[in-house]
Order: sequence, then C-alpha cells, then structure tokens
Amino acid sequence: MRRFTGEGRTLVCFDFDETYFPHACTEEQLADVRRLEDFLEQHAERFSTMWVTGSSFADLAEKTMRASMRYWPHRIASSLGTELYRVNTSGTLKRDDAFSQLFPDDFSDRVGRVVDMMRSEAIVLEAQPGDGTNVWMQNYYYHDHQEAAFERIREATRTVGIAVNISRCNPLAGDPDGSYDIDFIPEGAGKTAAVEYVCDRFSFRAEDAYAFGDSGNDLGMLKRVGNGYVLGNGTEQAKRAHQRVTEKSYAAGILEVLTREFD
Repeated sequence: MRRFTGEGRTLVCFDFDETYFPHACTEEQLADVRRLEDFLEQHAERFSTMWVTGSSFADLAEKTMRASMRYWPHRIASSLGTELYRVNTSGTLKRDDAFSQLFPDDFSDRVGRVVDMMRSEAIVLEAQPGDGTNVWMQNYYYHDHQEAAFERIREATRTVGIAVNISRCNPLAGDPDGSYDIDFIPEGAGKTAAVEYVCDRFSFRAEDAYAFGDSGNDLGMLKRVGNGYVLGNGTEQAKRAHQRVTEKSYAAGILEVLTREFD
C-alpha cells in the first residue's frame, strides 16, 4: 500500500476498528471504504490523515489486507495511542520515538500493582488475549458493571501515576458482550494525547481538525478537536455521550461529513 498523495493542513483523525474498518467487511461496506479512499486521495492536498486506534500495527496490517485497502494515512497512532508513526510517501513507516520517551520506564510494574490492589478488593481483572505485545499498553476485561469498581480502578491508577481508559466492550470488534475494556496506558499516552501531541508538534489547529469514532474510548479525542463525530453504528454509550452523531454508518458516515464540508 502507498500513502495518500500530498498533505494538507486540516488534520482528520479516524478510529480504525468499526469506524474506518468495518469488521463484517460486507460488499456494501467495502464499497464505501473505496469511496472514502477515493475522496481522501482526491483532496489529499487539503488533509493530513491519521488513524488513532487501539489495534497494534500488526493487527492493522492484517485488517487492511482483509479489506483490500489501497492507502495508508499520513500518520498512525496505534496500540491505543501509545505508538506513533509517520508514513512516508512510499508507504514505509518511521516511529516517532520522541513521543514514547515521555513515558515511565516502570510502567508494567505500576500496572501490576493496580491489578494486585483490585484483586485484594475482589475486583477481578482478566488479561486480554495478546496482552503484553506492547510494553506501553496493557489490556484487561472486567466482566461486570459496578460503578464503584470503576471508580476504585481510576483511583488506584492515579495513586501509582498511570492512566486508564474504561469503556464498554464492542462485540462487533470481537469483544465479549456485556463486559468492559480496562486499558492501562502511561500518563501522556492515549488517543487524545496522541492527537494533542501531533497538533502541538506539527502546528495543526485542533479547532479546525476532524475526528471520527464509534465507542467510549474515542470520546476524549472527539471532544478535543473542533469537529468530532460518533458514527451512526457507534455504541449507544458513545452516542448518548456525544452531541454530534452521523446518520450513516462506517465510511458512509465519514463521507456524510467530509463531503458536506469539503466537496
């Protein structure tokens, strides 16, 4: 795959799973992905595109092949905004090491302390499959819905100096129904932090930027930019919590906004 040609000064950020990439990969959904790619390539001189995703880069590569995608964005913030890459015109990636140098060396130990504290209080966190592939993100499931437990997890992470993202699992993305994602990341990492870092370092105007997502872990990013949208296929939690919701779903919902604003 190659990257979109050229690059503009309007930052456009996309969550990947169930936003840019539809897991069902129906014929109609993939046709909309092609239309979105064509639109972004046609307007490449206006946009700087960025995937901001919980998926690892290895997972992204597999999913782009499954959907027969043709273009990489200009930047990728993968693994829940803990790894940041710049994509060259040829499609090769260069990691932005200055971003991860902001994180503490003992992050894994701090997560372990939180998990142990929760276990001692009968709040059981289950490590997600594949956890441990990225030292800056550790993911767990919580198979219950207790607001008091969520607050205790947040308190414990603040105590040890890390951050946590808690959001309802999305079964369409392969998660267990009725459970919650408990995603531990360093302070200064995450989807919102990655967008802020790119805006600050590369002088994009956040108030002019666009962002699209489908779930609770996108809400901070959507609120950080001037034009944030939950897609029509988003979770009910996300749609209740955010004012701007598209009528259409997936790539069609993204095009609903971008064609109205830029075509």
